[in-house]
Amino acid sequence: MTDLSAIARERAALATIADAIVAASVDKGLRIEVACPTSRLAVVDHLAQALHARGRVCRCRAAGSEPGEAGAPAGERGQPGVVVITGGPAAGTGRGVLRVDVRVTGAPAQDGGDPDIVLDYQDPDGPMVRYLAPHLSAADRSA
Repeated sequence: MTDLSAIARERAALATIADAIVAASVDKGLRIEVACPTSRLAVVDHLAQALHARGRVCRCRAAGSEPGEAGAPAGERGQPGVVVITGGPAAGTGRGVLRVDVRVTGAPAQDGGDPDIVLDYQDPDGPMVRYLAPHLSAADRSA
């Protein structure tokens, strides 16, 4: 049985992440790469739902599912995968695309870079946002 307080904590963490992404992506396209173990793939769907609730129309797909795109879809049970959430104005508008890399605890780094967001599921009380990049914080909206 799932603990209701853990579910509430997950929803609060995802709300914080969605609020930051929406605020930083005003008038921009959106590309969010979420690296996570297959046991946590529902997080991607919940994040997409949170973005939809905030007015960002987006869709999810496995990374590498379009020609010429790097990345690997989720593999065997427990193995990490990358799911991409895309949406918003096309990059051709001249306003660019906000790119956000999210790492859920247990997933290795993609392309060796540091993630913009780290969502940690190792706390027994439920998930926590362990890191949120400065360009996504309320203090810096010029990005």
